[in-house]
Amino acid sequence: MHAVTRLALARLRFRGRPVRLLDCTSAAEAERILRSTPDIAVILLDVVMETEDAGLQLVRRIREDLGNRAIRIVLRTGQPARVPEEELVLAYEIDGYTAKTELTARRLFTGMVTALRAYADLAALERQLAERGRALEETTVRLNRMAMLDPLTGVWNRRRFLDLAAAELARARRYGRHLGLFLIDLDGFKAVNDTHGDAIGDAVLRGVVKRVRAALRISDHIARSGGEEFVVLLPETDSAGAAVVAERVRAALADSPILVDDRAISITASIGVANWLSFEPGVEQTLHRAEHALQAAKQAGRNRVERATG
Repeated sequence: MHAVTRLALARLRFRGRPVRLLDCTSAAEAERILRSTPDIAVILLDVVMETEDAGLQLVRRIREDLGNRAIRIVLRTGQPARVPEEELVLAYEIDGYTAKTELTARRLFTGMVTALRAYADLAALERQLAERGRALEETTVRLNRMAMLDPLTGVWNRRRFLDLAAAELARARRYGRHLGLFLIDLDGFKAVNDTHGDAIGDAVLRGVVKRVRAALRISDHIARSGGEEFVVLLPETDSAGAAVVAERVRAALADSPILVDDRAISITASIGVANWLSFEPGVEQTLHRAEHALQAAKQAGRNRVERATG
């Protein structure tokens, strides 16, 4: 049967490519080949090999254990009367069934082409589904990220900031680490919008974010918490360290004006710094103390950094 099969299919080409034949004499050997050789398209499978039903058991392993639904399986038997064709087709996921006595070269050739065509169509469908799945996953990731970002400046929004703060707070509590944060309020920013218009004001906010990011460390997080207000989270940073970073941010904004459409717009910021205290149940209390420090910075003349007490 092996020699006859090779002879009948010697000149078979499918979609311009020759067909490669692999043969073996047991279900166990066939399973090893299937596990080590990807993209086998068709199996011409005897029912009786090392056992009376070795071929049928191999069909189950291919479909269930290996999870291969694409490969086309054509059963061949020299004893068709032992198991009726109707029962086999219903009980096993096979794609063809024929007696060896009926298997002429022509039937073998046409059956193989039909099986190859079915496999190619299924493989193409699986590729399309995989590509659509990847595209859907990428779109989902993009949408999820967009839901966490401030659309104007591209930094985290307040909801995402609170999620990050909660995670960092849990880490700080667990390992006894410091956690700092500070609030930034741009001084007199309403005058920028009133004088230059909202479009220029939006460009200035983006310029502010660029400068603030440049002054922060890689581990720090910045979020927009209001119109011209931002909040910065400083993992593993004590009160003195947080004040140093806040002062660096303040100086980065005040040292030179932001250029927008050939306009030089001066920007300063008042900043309130606070560090999480071990008795505080959540970051909301730390933010509240930072807000008080921010108000103190404004009352003291603006363009300055104030640290919260406690």
